Amino acid sequence: MAINTEKSQLGVGSGNILSWDTIDKLKEADTKAMVKPLETKIQDNLTKQKDLTAITTLLSTFKGSVSNLTGDNTYLKRDANATGSNSVSVSVSAGVAEQNMNLSVQQLASQDSFQSKTFGSRTESVFDTDVSFGISIGGKDYVINADSTTTLEQLAEKINEATEGKVQAKILNVGGDEPFRMIIQSAQTGEANKIDFYSIQSTTGGSATNTSNDSTLKALGFYFEKASNTNGDKDSHGNTIMRLTLKQPDKLSEEEKKNAGSQISTAQDAKFKYNGIDITRSSNTIDDLILGVNLTLNKVDKDGETTNVNITQSTEGIMEDIKAMVESYNSLMNNINEATKYDSETGLAGTFQGVREITSITTELNKIINGVSKDGKSLADFGITLTKDGLLTLDSSILNDMINTKFDEFKNFFSSETKFTNVTAVGDKKIEWNEDIKGKLTINGVDIDIDIPKDNAGTTPWDEKTKKNALLKAIANASGLSDISVSFDKDGKLVLKGSGGTDIEIKGSSDFLEKLGLKEQKLDGKTEIIGGFFKGLNDTLNGLIGSEGSLTAYEESLTSSHKSLTASKEQRQKELDAKYTTMAEKWSQYDTIIAKLEAQMNTVNSMIEAANNANK
Repeated sequence: MAINTEKSQLGVGSGNILSWDTIDKLKEADTKAMVKPLETKIQDNLTKQKDLTAITTLLSTFKGSVSNLTGDNTYLKRDANATGSNSVSVSVSAGVAEQNMNLSVQQLASQDSFQSKTFGSRTESVFDTDVSFGISIGGKDYVINADSTTTLEQLAEKINEATEGKVQAKILNVGGDEPFRMIIQSAQTGEANKIDFYSIQSTTGGSATNTSNDSTLKALGFYFEKASNTNGDKDSHGNTIMRLTLKQPDKLSEEEKKNAGSQISTAQDAKFKYNGIDITRSSNTIDDLILGVNLTLNKVDKDGETTNVNITQSTEGIMEDIKAMVESYNSLMNNINEATKYDSETGLAGTFQGVREITSITTELNKIINGVSKDGKSLADFGITLTKDGLLTLDSSILNDMINTKFDEFKNFFSSETKFTNVTAVGDKKIEWNEDIKGKLTINGVDIDIDIPKDNAGTTPWDEKTKKNALLKAIANASGLSDISVSFDKDGKLVLKGSGGTDIEIKGSSDFLEKLGLKEQKLDGKTEIIGGFFKGLNDTLNGLIGSEGSLTAYEESLTSSHKSLTASKEQRQKELDAKYTTMAEKWSQYDTIIAKLEAQMNTVNSMIEAANNANK
């Protein structure tokens, strides 16, 4: 029977006894008793999740501050202070050994650089006829082919293209009636980048399209002397050539001097003394003298001048790290105190009042902060003390004095050391190279295809050494494989070694692994942090907010509880809705019956009343 959902209909027969108003009141009472408590619990749960997020965020911030003080990077920073002539600039990488050095610059590295005579226009033709000439640099010969239509600008482009960028040609506007000059210079500094010019006497068997002579480049204002010992030489392209030497200015005639080109600078190496040792480099920037130290030579020292460089521990930022740690700790404590307080007068309690996971944080952290290191040092020795309110206060003068005068004590107290336990996989036999070594080797999830045939069809010697190198190269160059080195031991067994605590996992077909002397296995490397007063604090914080931390578990329990409470609320609401839908249906039926009975009763009463009236 379908229920009439018109509220005005229900209660008509029963005189509003079985009415919608009654149903609503009954349902409201049941909802208050059965659903509202769950809604309250859900809201409390959401508040706890929100407040827990705030606390874990503050804990993470505090942990970051602690990590800055315990981590290696803070204590690997270096300062490089230079005094003296300052002819050398120095920059250093983290971890460089603290040291002093004395530097004296005798000669700066320079490029070979030439300037042409002046031209009236960039688009002016340079040569009267088709010519080819050569430029040598770095032991290689380059041929430049030009014709009578080649402009100054086009010639610069030809030189750049032909020399693969090792020689740079560009046009400069230097001013005057004929303002344009071509600058020809080596791309790199150093004696090895000396530029030589040569003429091409014959193209037979060579790559040049035209010939030239020792006066061809007069078109650029360059006057050369023949190098007599090069007559009839061949360049690397097979052209018969004559190498040329630029005339010195004092050998030029007055007529030649009127519009001659010249050599601006000569290619030369840098020369300097490092702690009294003579050093030569092709560049003024040196990064291969001491690992992690970059030197830039700026100028030549005068007699007796030197630059003294002192590489020391950098303390920059450490004071700020301490202040950040104190501030983050105090913010955390203030938040926890607010979340766990109880006001006996008002009866108001914080979100986590009585919640052990939260109330225990202060105790755990203070236990460490109030502790003493194995050397008898405490935070108070560095100007950091705990107030009666449970907050940290910092005496910057004490801390600054410790950092500047007793840095080793500061470092030993706060810092930790990362220790790696590395693993090595060694083959159990020498590889037999008299058969094909072909298959797939998987190391740490990286598939490596190995294909080393027994015999090589090419002309390259295919001996055991070459095969070993091919195998080493295949493994070492495997894309995605890091922190794994590969080598052979003195017995010819393959050796895989991890670094930085990396695991080694080897997989592959048993037959192929056997050829390499390997087997499927997994070796576990290890990384651990040892030492430092704050290591315990770092470990405690990991125990709170790490992947298996107590607060992480508490957060998971709140999330699970929220899902359960929400499901229970929805189920109870569903049950109430069904209960009162059924009740409404039944009441509608009862109301209809009552209405009929009342109608029948009214009929009977009317009949009785009519009979009584008839008997009067």
